[in-house]
Amino acid sequence: MEGNMPNWCDNTLTITGNTETLVELKDVIESNDNGLLEAIKPIGEWEYDTAVESWGTKWDVSTEGLEFKDNGDGTSTIQGWFSSAWSPPLEAFNSLASDWDSCYIELKYFEPGCDFIGVWDSEGGDAYYENIEEMLEDPTWKDDHVVKDLFEEFAVEEAYDREEVEALDDGA
Repeated sequence: MEGNMPNWCDNTLTITGNTETLVELKDVIESNDNGLLEAIKPIGEWEYDTAVESWGTKWDVSTEGLEFKDNGDGTSTIQGWFSSAWSPPLEAFNSLASDWDSCYIELKYFEPGCDFIGVWDSEGGDAYYENIEEMLEDPTWKDDHVVKDLFEEFAVEEAYDREEVEALDDGA
């Protein structure tokens, strides 16, 4: 594999749709032993440029953190978490949204090493924020419900407090 070891981007995924469709999607995902991204946007043999162009990240991700739930009302949900290299796999989920357009897809992501956080959804929503450390210094971030939800989802305040403590410990 090419390049340096990545920073890891934390992702939470929710896919909602009618049960019949989601059972079919679940079967597609589970039948592919190569990973989630190869299941939803196959590229064949891995090649760096192809992976980044097709998936939005350089390596495939595990399906281990995903769970299927029948909501009991004719809809189901595939939900869970995974880590991706450097960035969220937005290109793969854009393709999934096109191929499975009857599903609603939401991907939330946080990459503390590169200092960004965001949320993307299949209905055209995309909110991306950089300079999290600066945002935390200005308490008005709590007035933005999207930012507040993302910060709570990924425990951002605690993550940055931990980094400061670790940096102090390393310097002592």
